[in-house]
Amino acid sequence: MGPETAPEAPKMVHELECMSCDAAADPSEEFETARDWAFSHTGRNPSHRQYRETVTRFWRMTPTDGKCL
Repeated sequence: MGPETAPEAPKMVHELECMSCDAAADPSEEFETARDWAFSHTGRNPSHRQYRETVTRFWRMTPTDGKCL
């Protein structure tokens, strides 16, 4: 099992959620986009400093001899 590498496969998606107010960045393929949102959010809300990241990564299973071990 490994990361999906097919050309048509979706890219990894990053999301950041503020733990103080549940505001969240829009899902983005670029971590920097989510990170920039967090910097901006903390700038507007100085006491909001904790975030939860959710990463969606797509995987492919490649059986060995027709079996998944």
